Amino acid sequence: MSLRWLKSNERGVARRAFLGSAGTVVALPLLESLVPRRARAAAASAEPKRLIYYYVPDGIVMDAWRPATTGAGYAITPILKPIEALKADFMVVTGTRNDPAHPTGNGDHAAGTSGFITCAKALKSTTDIQLGISADQFAAMKIGMNTRVPSVVLGTEPGSEAGTCDSGYGCPYVRAISWGSMTTPMAKVTTPKTAFDLIFTGGDPAASAADRAKRQLYRKSVLDVAIGRTQTLRPRLGASDKLKLDEYLTSVRETERQVTDLPATGGSCMGAQAPNVSADLETNVKAFSDIMVLAMQCDASRIFTFMLGNAGGQHVYSNLGINRGHHDISHHGGILTNLQMLQTIDTYEIQLLGYFLNKLKSTTDGANNLLFNSTIYFSSEISDGDAHNHDDMPVLIAGHGGGMLNTGQHFSLPTTTKVSDMLLSTLRTVGVTGVPLGDGTAPVMDILNA
Repeated sequence: MSLRWLKSNERGVARRAFLGSAGTVVALPLLESLVPRRARAAAASAEPKRLIYYYVPDGIVMDAWRPATTGAGYAITPILKPIEALKADFMVVTGTRNDPAHPTGNGDHAAGTSGFITCAKALKSTTDIQLGISADQFAAMKIGMNTRVPSVVLGTEPGSEAGTCDSGYGCPYVRAISWGSMTTPMAKVTTPKTAFDLIFTGGDPAASAADRAKRQLYRKSVLDVAIGRTQTLRPRLGASDKLKLDEYLTSVRETERQVTDLPATGGSCMGAQAPNVSADLETNVKAFSDIMVLAMQCDASRIFTFMLGNAGGQHVYSNLGINRGHHDISHHGGILTNLQMLQTIDTYEIQLLGYFLNKLKSTTDGANNLLFNSTIYFSSEISDGDAHNHDDMPVLIAGHGGGMLNTGQHFSLPTTTKVSDMLLSTLRTVGVTGVPLGDGTAPVMDILNA
């Protein structure tokens, strides 16, 4: 076990330490006591910025989402009620449109999901998959080399890689929002344990069960040796850094414990058998949230995508007293009972998002916190589940982008505003500009501190 430094910027300022042994790497949070004094000022001014794209399926009940007034004085709406205490830390954006997400014929879920952060039009085919590069992967190309994991792609449901999943659209279109090229969706990790191993221990998700068991037995725990080794650091740390180190190692241990025995998800795309999701979706979503926060905390990665279900998701929210599939209910037909169930699901999704946002806000990051230094883009593949429309999209942008975002407001933008230009705005918060994202032309300056 050895202590090494990880350089996180081109100036060579050593900001992060990590402990390594037997193929296991445990990155440590920024400990100011270990940074040379002459470099501390530079390090403080170079806090990394993070970018998260968060997807939910089947649209939103817009009448319970859209604030009645604009600006900072808007009243919180019923769906957004779970994050009312964080009102100053997010903005609601209405009026945007994603024209490339319109399908050829039917297939709004596939076309909308594939266009979620690519803003590219999917070729309608089950074998000839063509789309475009997504916003997160443009960011990974530009800044991903600054971290051990260029980008993290997560989701709660897997699905078939082949066949038809929505009205003649191939299955990759409904199960991926992250695309590394016109023909390549990024592999999505769908179990928290695999995500934890991949990010924090260098595990191989394709390894056999025997190999993984052998590795687990040999390692015993990601932190067994590392925690003991960190004791040699303590004499070099100030009081605040000792507290930070204890907090970090405790949270890693707890997250590892939580994800070790979580059940895997399974199932297939819509149009076939409904996904066999874990009996406790909330536990999985919170575990993924914890893992993303930890990855940011130790600067393992700065770019994330998360799918709370695949396109046209049919999860049954029995924990909410609902016994029908989400996608079926989203075809509400204006029926009040359907709309009430949908509003309950939408509110629950925001509650889960709130867990993630609160976790970010409660985690110190340099002179600020992770929520301040992050940009979280939350939306769906369609607006209204019954109309399957791709205009007046439900968009929430949380975090402060390191101080670059005009949070605490409702922006009702002109109906010509493109989702792609909104995404260009999010990319700008992490220093990524001038990329050919879909039909984008320029960032939306209303939401940015110019």
